Amino acid sequence: MSVSTVSYVVWGAMGALALLLWWLSYARPSAVAHPSDVVGRVVTHPVGRIVVVVGLMWLGWHLFAR
Repeated sequence: MSVSTVSYVVWGAMGALALLLWWLSYARPSAVAHPSDVVGRVVTHPVGRIVVVVGLMWLGWHLFAR
């Protein structure tokens, strides 16, 4: 297996996990927080806001700029 194949498998698995957590948050709201609640909680703190912005910049650079 090539490195790019492994990379695609890892990104696919992370995407599938994100979709599973999103679905669980709506299927069982008392057990799993909604994604908007989690992001809202993280960005209320200044350091969390910086981490989110830098993370989005990194993601944008690596996914869209190449």
